[in-house]
Amino acid sequence: MYPQYPPPAPPMPQSLEDELSALEDYKKELEDEKASIEQEISDVEARIKELKAMLEKGGGQPPGP
Repeated sequence: MYPQYPPPAPPMPQSLEDELSALEDYKKELEDEKASIEQEISDVEARIKELKAMLEKGGGQPPGP
């Protein structure tokens, strides 16, 4: 419908201390996101392993709910 515009850039920090603090906060956010993504990858790998084991045993369909 309407075009998606990128969010405005955050204002530039006023001092070196402000910039340092902003970068440290951003780094923490990225580290948290990275940990979440790594956990998701681990979960997907575990499910892949389960499905492969099921296929090797001849089970073509996963168990029902």
